[in-house]
Amino acid sequence: MYQNHYTLNEYEVLELAGEMDCVAIAENKDAIELIPTTFDGDIVFDLSKVTFIDSSGIGAIVFLFKRLREEERSLVLSGLNGQPKELMTLLRIDRAITIKDDVRSCAVS
Repeated sequence: MYQNHYTLNEYEVLELAGEMDCVAIAENKDAIELIPTTFDGDIVFDLSKVTFIDSSGIGAIVFLFKRLREEERSLVLSGLNGQPKELMTLLRIDRAITIKDDVRSCAVS
């Protein structure tokens, strides 16, 4: 799931790949819970290489969003395509969490 990390302006970009299903989330639960304390800035999840997401993946994203919001930080989702994009649209996640077309668009305010 977690592939890479880099900084872009004030954002900490975490590249994710593969499936964000119940198995992947369970295997990465500790790492997901540590994201707010591991990284200081706002977070971007680059989901351009994520091929599938289920309710566990959505739950992990919402959990992280709420934790960051409590600290007056933000979570941005970028690069959604295929099934993950369809699910985010269906659930209207964009009403709460900012969604950008790609990571580069996060560099522009």
